[in-house]
Amino acid sequence: MNMLQMSEDMRSGQSISLKKQVQLIVSLSIPAILEQLVMTLMSYIDTAMVGSLGSRATASIGVVSSSIWLLNGIVSAVAVGFSVQVAQYLGAGREKDSRNVLCQAILFNLLFGISLALIIVSLGRFLPAFLGADPDIRPYAGAYFCVVGAFFPFNMACAMYSSILRCSGNVTLPSLMNIGMCLLDVLFNFFLIYPSRQIGGITLWGAGLGVTGAALGTGLSQACIGLSLAFALLKSKGPMGLRGGERWRFTGTCMRNTLHLATPTALERMTLCFAQIVMTAIIAGMGTLAVASNYVAVQTESICYLPAYGIAAAATALVGQSIGAGRPDMAKRFAYGTTALGFLLVTGMGIVMFLSAPSLTGLLTADPQVAAMSARVLRIVAFSEPLFAVSIVAIGALRGAGDSRGPFIINLCSMWGIRVLSVVLFTHSYGVIGVWVSMTCELVFRGIVFLIRLLRGRWLSAPALS
Repeated sequence: MNMLQMSEDMRSGQSISLKKQVQLIVSLSIPAILEQLVMTLMSYIDTAMVGSLGSRATASIGVVSSSIWLLNGIVSAVAVGFSVQVAQYLGAGREKDSRNVLCQAILFNLLFGISLALIIVSLGRFLPAFLGADPDIRPYAGAYFCVVGAFFPFNMACAMYSSILRCSGNVTLPSLMNIGMCLLDVLFNFFLIYPSRQIGGITLWGAGLGVTGAALGTGLSQACIGLSLAFALLKSKGPMGLRGGERWRFTGTCMRNTLHLATPTALERMTLCFAQIVMTAIIAGMGTLAVASNYVAVQTESICYLPAYGIAAAATALVGQSIGAGRPDMAKRFAYGTTALGFLLVTGMGIVMFLSAPSLTGLLTADPQVAAMSARVLRIVAFSEPLFAVSIVAIGALRGAGDSRGPFIINLCSMWGIRVLSVVLFTHSYGVIGVWVSMTCELVFRGIVFLIRLLRGRWLSAPALS
């Protein structure tokens, strides 16, 4: 059974068996999980390539990484704003409305993406000094941030069109495309980061751009995949393929829905990312070793929890189509099923990370001090990963139902009231270890609160989008 058949059956009042529910959850989750794992692996390779240049290169990226997460948060919010509409419209059988949303998403991508890219490039060179980075890494950090920002429209295209495809039931294509983006990133980095060199007696060309080359490789790979995804959507033979007669202009209904869904999501991501920026600034004051260790640990930890984001994408699509079809009972079942899957999977990943932390961090840096410190904090945060997964998947399910305000409020209180406050008050004497202990406690608290919200079920009363 595919999602469109499921939506049709739900609209007609048919019961979906438990076996078919599990099959849908697994079939939608597996490609997204594999995508997240491959992307994380490629991120490992990317980080290792930069790490081979020394701790200064790693720190120059680490100091602006939180700001890049902020930009990615805006991208994710916009993707939610358009893709949840697609999911609910398809669930309600309103295919033409879903295609009109796609047309407006493309227009928004062009106008907003280019405008924000210009702002990022204009302000990027001042950011490292503002964050308190050491003077010797500021030029590299600024260049990295500006180059990443210049490709912002393509970054947005990748996230937005992948999300729309998933919410329409096509999980395989965006997963393959994003895996391809990771492979392209590594390929571009191979030639752009390093200078010309001999390997096996063969002279290979290299641009020798160092940290800037890493940013350029990421941007070029995003451009290739973003354009490919847009073409695939427009030429699709599925429900999102253009038929003619679509509205290539902004409508009040679509923009109101986008604002309703994206604003709390954007505020939530900004809340989290501004908190990360504050913490990065605190860590930057601890020296280059602390910054590099924190960055390597963050990159390593992502292999543990990122599969939960794949399951969350499936949760958004399944819950969204269920709400659109007028079946809150099915939305509840899909929300519980995806959350349980995320908890179990990430629990296993957390155990693996705890046991292999020194080996994992050693792959990302040639500095033994950085590797050792990163391994210590990873073994601390491993205990919070299962509940972190609960919060990630629960957010995906809640968004599918149109509930974006609740996750924003919970993350605001949790991140700033527990993590940032404790870091500011108590961790100055304990360095990076103290920061990660605070983070672990906050992630446990956040997961418990999201689980309670999910189980209480008030989010099921949210009306379908107009």
